[in-house]
Amino acid sequence: MRKTFVIAVVATLLAGTAVNAADTTLTISSYGGAYQEAQSKSYFQPFMAENPDIEIVEDSASSNAKLKAMVETGNVTLDLVLTDDSFGLEADAQWLEPIDYSIVDRSKFIEGAAGTYRVASDIEGTVLAYNADEFGGEAPQGFADFFDTAKFPGSRAVWKYAASGIFETALIADGVKPEDLYPIDVERALKKLDTIKADIVWWESGSQSEQLLSSGEAGMALVWIGRALNVAEKGIKVDWTNWTSQTGYWVVPKGTKNRQAAMKAIDFFTEPAQQIEFTKYMPYGPSNKNALASVDGKFKGNLPTDHLDTRVLMNAEWWAENGADVDLRFQEWLLQ
Repeated sequence: MRKTFVIAVVATLLAGTAVNAADTTLTISSYGGAYQEAQSKSYFQPFMAENPDIEIVEDSASSNAKLKAMVETGNVTLDLVLTDDSFGLEADAQWLEPIDYSIVDRSKFIEGAAGTYRVASDIEGTVLAYNADEFGGEAPQGFADFFDTAKFPGSRAVWKYAASGIFETALIADGVKPEDLYPIDVERALKKLDTIKADIVWWESGSQSEQLLSSGEAGMALVWIGRALNVAEKGIKVDWTNWTSQTGYWVVPKGTKNRQAAMKAIDFFTEPAQQIEFTKYMPYGPSNKNALASVDGKFKGNLPTDHLDTRVLMNAEWWAENGADVDLRFQEWLLQ
């Protein structure tokens, strides 16, 4: 009798385990580090709590090349991938599932955040950061001041990357309106860059940009907003008169077996509650326009979405088509 009872209990427990086990495993690839930790707290864990039939497995080696290779070989092991502005465009259609806007609410996004093959996870930016003690109480205001070495002498730190926003920055400093930036007048931009070339200190990693500012080697810099705020305690301030946009995007690899679950996750991740929670951990703004007014936390006032009126929205499609040629010219200019 006791043996029969034990067997029955075990069978019941096993049955319960089978019922409670996730039916779908959603593998998500992001950037790792503090960024992905914030996503896990804000997006992944709450999603699994609301959808016990879906388990999220995290991967932290997001790579456009890896995604392409998976699709081309027919061995798609990722269901959702976080990428940057350079990917998820119409030109990348062969590697991606179209976003299913019968599941994802397209109407909730700010301008430029919802495309055919990608949806913005968050809005990031490159800003003008400066040492508040460097210029005798004067504060630079906008890209024109970044190029004004008479009023603001000293070194400037700039990302050594053609598509970093430096061409747009140079043209706006030269009087071009944001709506007239494209197609980029490459030679005009380089001519303007010539005026500060001797004062530029190039950075190639986020940590390097922080070091240049915090050490005083550069009095001002064009840096990612997160990096600028990391050294705020060392007297570094942020000017929002002009800034260039960067964005994190969700894309779904073509051929995933969990397409519907991936779309469901995207819709959940971009709901106001999740996006507001994310801003508590990272200084990146919501892509959901309905979340903007409710954001409140330590980064309030220094989120890119607090300053959408001064955003210089970069044209990713133009850069996808012309970036290789512009970079060749940029590399040539660097050696001159």
